[in-house]
Amino acid sequence: MQTKPKPTPTLKARPGTTAEVFAKTLAGAEALWRETHIGSLIERTMQLFHKNFAVTTMALLKRTRDQKSQLVKVPGFDALDYFNDVRIKTIIGRLNQFQANANANDYSEGVNSLQMEGRNVNFALLGDNDVETYVLFWLDTDRPAESTDVAIDFLVRQLQNTYRWFSRMTETQTLLHLDDLTGLYNHRYMDVALDRETKRSLRYGSSFCLLFIDLDNFKPVNDNFGHLAGSQVLREVAAIIRATVRDVDLVFRFGGDEFVVILIEADSATGLRTANRIQERIEKAKFVVAKDAIAQVTSSIGVAAFPEHADEKERLIAIADECMYESKRRGKNQSFLAPTVASYSPPSPQKDQKVWPSR
Repeated sequence: MQTKPKPTPTLKARPGTTAEVFAKTLAGAEALWRETHIGSLIERTMQLFHKNFAVTTMALLKRTRDQKSQLVKVPGFDALDYFNDVRIKTIIGRLNQFQANANANDYSEGVNSLQMEGRNVNFALLGDNDVETYVLFWLDTDRPAESTDVAIDFLVRQLQNTYRWFSRMTETQTLLHLDDLTGLYNHRYMDVALDRETKRSLRYGSSFCLLFIDLDNFKPVNDNFGHLAGSQVLREVAAIIRATVRDVDLVFRFGGDEFVVILIEADSATGLRTANRIQERIEKAKFVVAKDAIAQVTSSIGVAAFPEHADEKERLIAIADECMYESKRRGKNQSFLAPTVASYSPPSPQKDQKVWPSR
């Protein structure tokens, strides 16, 4: 007997009826579940508000841990006509007062509202952590109806639940990609980042640099002062590397006393300068490993650039690793840059290429 898939049921309703509102609400909820990114999730919700319920005035506010707020530009929605700087400042003040006086559970779910200038300003809070949250604002539709209010509240709760799920998934994924000891990215995330950067560089004709860093004479620190002291040295070295590169650059603990740095949109000359700064700062650092005991370590660093030295991820890693060993063969405590391939020609600058601030 032939098996056929069961067709997805659809709800048919006459235009302008409560059943039509219900049908649109179900379709909108299903659409939200298909989104795979927080930004597109919020944008889709705003589109549903506008298309299904004639909500025309909306704004999205991003709030950080230090209570700073800023309007987020959403494609297709320009709410500055009503949600201007003066009104937003007033709304934020009212919102802070509202949150201070209310139980957290009273406003974290569903639709809330504020009265301002004789108008009803609705809002929904997205996110329940203290790092970053969003607030979605909108004015009542010109055609208010009880069924519309119920439908919007349903969609808002769906948005909040999906956003919460995204946040939990992102937090879990971040923990999987972090090194427990140093707080840097780990080897697992390095593969993901290198895949992303190689594809981006090939697409836009840009370049990036890979630094392979290995500490010299680190074993005596563990042998003489214990592994706890060695772990503290690794944490401090990680902090030195992180402070030396730009915020946009990526720093990884490769394993043991080895570290890797990806310098975004950097050529080999920039990579070598950065490697020399890291090497000099590690050399000058004094690590307190015990009472009245100071340890010092140095570093050997290999530098290779994509695509100047290799146009494949695995080859780039191998070249940077070999350059690190060449630094050790030459006496340690230095940086070594891979020789340029004879057939290499620098990529052409692109109009949309970003210029990152140097550190």
